[in-house]
Amino acid sequence: MAKDIDVLLREFADGRTDLVFELIEAGVAPDRQDEGGVSLLRWCAYYGDVSAMRFLLSKGVALTSLGTNFDLNGACFHGHWRLCRFLIEQGADVNAADSETGETPLHSALCTTDRVSHDRVVEVMLSAGANPNLATKSGAETDGFMRDARTRGETPLHRAAAFGNEATIGLLLKHGAKLEARDDRGDSPLSWGSWHLRSDSILRLLCYGNFRIRPERKSMRENLVGKP
Repeated sequence: MAKDIDVLLREFADGRTDLVFELIEAGVAPDRQDEGGVSLLRWCAYYGDVSAMRFLLSKGVALTSLGTNFDLNGACFHGHWRLCRFLIEQGADVNAADSETGETPLHSALCTTDRVSHDRVVEVMLSAGANPNLATKSGAETDGFMRDARTRGETPLHRAAAFGNEATIGLLLKHGAKLEARDDRGDSPLSWGSWHLRSDSILRLLCYGNFRIRPERKSMRENLVGKP
């Protein structure tokens, strides 16, 4: 027995974006929005299903319905590197900044410590010409983090210093990220890494000028505990 359309739509919104073909065949409008105002195309983008998106586009849905810059920031935030590449191919601007926060797609890819997919996004962005030295606006409330968070005029390297790994930082530095960049408090990426208690291996990558971390350095706790 064929499933009820409402059941299909619920499953679709729960990640079964492959059901888009069945839904359209059953007569659901390609540009349909659910009660929350979320379109079929946006659900497909949320889950990073480029094939389903291309199908909807072939049915006349406009990519612009995803929002400003085809919501490249959203694709970066969710770690969908394949979708990011597709959106760039369709004309999305890798350096477009959010009008309220100044966050670029690179900033959006650097909001989490889960780097497996997000570092691939960073690589896609940089390969497409993303500028690693663009700064956010100061004091703008951002949805990039859970709650009650505001931008600080930081560059992507500042965020990588807090949430990235050695590979993340290496990618940004390779593409010209500035170690001496300052946020609105005068803090550098090294400052951010220090505040977030990052490892020596991370902090060494962020050192500039006269700042150094000795190779033989031990933690304060190791020095205090000593050896019997």
